[in-house]
Amino acid sequence: METETIIIEKNGSGAPFECCINSVNYRIERGVKVEVPHEVAELYRRGRTERLKSESRLAAFSRADGMKL
Repeated sequence: METETIIIEKNGSGAPFECCINSVNYRIERGVKVEVPHEVAELYRRGRTERLKSESRLAAFSRADGMKL
C-alpha cells in the first residue's frame, strides 16, 4: 500500500478530517503531519479543490448581487 505524508489544513471549527474508504474510517487531526494511504490523500486533495472552486464561484455571485438569468 502506497502512503503519503500530508498536513490537513485547520478550519474554523477545529474538527478532525473524517472520511471512509472501502469501509475503513479515518479521523485525522488537523495541522499535524500524518502518513496516510495514497487514496485518503487523493480524496482530501480533490475535496479541497472542489471547496476552493465553490468558494470562488460564491464570491463572484455575491459581488454581482446574484446572477442574472
